[in-house]
Amino acid sequence: MVAKNKIRFDGRVAIVTGAGGGLGRVYALELGKRGAKVVVNDFGGARDGSGAGAAGPADKVVDEIKAAGGEAVANYDNVATPEGGANIVKTAVDAFGKVDILINNAGILRDKGILKMEPENWAAVLAVHLTGAYNVTKPAFQVMRDNGFGRIIMTTSAAGLYGNFGQTNYSSAKLGLVGFMNTLKLEGAKYNIKVNTVAPIAASRLTEDVLPPDLLAKMKPEYVAPIVLYLCSEACEATGMIYNAGAGFYNRAAIMTSPGVVVGDGKKITSVEEVSVAWPQIMDIKGAKEYAQLNDLVLGDLLSALEGKKAPAAGGGGGFTSVKEVFDKMPAAFQAGAASGVDVVFQYCVAGEGDWYAEIKGGACTIAAGAHAKPTCTLKIAAADYLDLMNGKMNAMKAYTSGKLKIEGDLMKSQLLEKLFKF
Repeated sequence: MVAKNKIRFDGRVAIVTGAGGGLGRVYALELGKRGAKVVVNDFGGARDGSGAGAAGPADKVVDEIKAAGGEAVANYDNVATPEGGANIVKTAVDAFGKVDILINNAGILRDKGILKMEPENWAAVLAVHLTGAYNVTKPAFQVMRDNGFGRIIMTTSAAGLYGNFGQTNYSSAKLGLVGFMNTLKLEGAKYNIKVNTVAPIAASRLTEDVLPPDLLAKMKPEYVAPIVLYLCSEACEATGMIYNAGAGFYNRAAIMTSPGVVVGDGKKITSVEEVSVAWPQIMDIKGAKEYAQLNDLVLGDLLSALEGKKAPAAGGGGGFTSVKEVFDKMPAAFQAGAASGVDVVFQYCVAGEGDWYAEIKGGACTIAAGAHAKPTCTLKIAAADYLDLMNGKMNAMKAYTSGKLKIEGDLMKSQLLEKLFKF
């Protein structure tokens, strides 16, 4: 079924690395056709990254975009150096004034079995794929943050997600990009910067001797471009996701975590033998789920599973009849002795009652109604649930894991609340 509204990129500026051929060329051409101003980056080296580079590949794609009525400029820098990454972004800003879209596509191959994998072949592949993405993304992220909009695409591979014989360097770099995305999605969230990862299966000079010839013929790069461009669009709200794409087939890949089991009685260190006995439960993947970030695992399911372990609280005490009363009594409940070296702002958004913040700095505490300009940690909760929490009728961890309490920003700082305030 075709979408009613055509996806366009008018007014947007896109950088595509490794765009002199294969997938990158198709991305650049399609973005140009749909109204984006495109920086076509390609170092112009050999498939293994060797050589002095050449302007021809990037120039040819720029000419194609212009011939189709689009706007584009070429860039020949190597993504493997910080200077190269910075200059790619500078090219976009100098030519078009900003950066809205970055597709980290540049890559090389140096396949060897692990015993034949020389340090230089390991380092070269990571330098282009993983460090190269960092080198371009860092300066691009700065521009996107300042403009309040960004779409960043990482390029992983089935080799990284699932493994492939003879590609330890490539696989490591490609899965490393997933980790890069996982954190960058969190850092970009409040700036409307979405970060996603695509694992293409497509015919290119990197796959021409990897895929069988009959399969290679069906793997046109044009089949991968649609999902990549959708992820680059304003229409797509997804972030932090991984997608496989090839030959018109698309699906989402995810890192799943099983429910697990607590081994031992919690009073002494778990033994090897106890782990051995519990192995079937540890291995059982039934009921597995995704985590959006580290803290959802550590402060959520892990602590909830440890019976008798006290969960981080957002308060405590009892006898409160109104939300305002809680905040009125907060200054008296503040524990100055526990605030040494603490510099934090807790923003409370209590649905139905309003906003308050607690600013702790220099051993002092300020409580005020309203929204703070730069909160460290924001706690969102309904008024009735907040009173239950503060009156000891609801456990803070259960409130968090059930979704009644939402914590944004530096979630780990919420653990300070229990020692900073004693009601």
